[in-house]
Amino acid sequence: MNRIFVLFIMIGISAGQSYSITIFGIPAADVVQTIHDSGKIEFTTQNRGIFDLFWPAKNSYEAIYDSNSFALKNWSKNVKQGEFKQHISAKVDFLGYLAYDDKSLIEIPHNIYTIFTLLAMVQSRPYDKLDTKWFNYEQEGLIGKARFVWADTSNAWNGKDSILCDHYRLDINITDKSDKFLDRTDYFMEEILADGVVRELWVSRKKPKRIIRASLKTAWFPVSAIFNE
Repeated sequence: MNRIFVLFIMIGISAGQSYSITIFGIPAADVVQTIHDSGKIEFTTQNRGIFDLFWPAKNSYEAIYDSNSFALKNWSKNVKQGEFKQHISAKVDFLGYLAYDDKSLIEIPHNIYTIFTLLAMVQSRPYDKLDTKWFNYEQEGLIGKARFVWADTSNAWNGKDSILCDHYRLDINITDKSDKFLDRTDYFMEEILADGVVRELWVSRKKPKRIIRASLKTAWFPVSAIFNE
């Protein structure tokens, strides 16, 4: 079930596009992503059907970033997973620290990125501006590097047509855990960094660029989602 939440965030596309996730043909969740030209990305997730019965969840995530570099300015999340509820917000301050609302100050490199700003960036930049380039990465006090590795140009099905896409693998390497401050986090934040997870994206070449397909290969089973045109 945790892998579904990872896929939530990896499949959204710009301008308020919505997705349905199915697992073994069973509807599992609805996801909406909105990207604003001003430099803001938002996600909302809602479980469906039997998944909502056994694993109820309604989460939202938001990040504001520099519209040119995609470096983080601030981000927040509001999590409701059964009995577990969590709200977090953070902002890059004038000294270059990432200040969380519980007063945790995280020392970060210049121009820091999160999973959310990376997903906004991959839906904007051409593959040759991204391929194998490492970006400074932060996730709730964890510091590391992330990169998109371009695999090929291939077609992905969007529900109606075969769309020419750039196919990427997303690597995230955490190198510093000394500032970790949470004992528990939501499914997505936990599983996006799980050992052995292979994250793949197919992003349309035609503008407006958008993620057509996402895939997670895990130790349990592969999970995939396809854009419903």
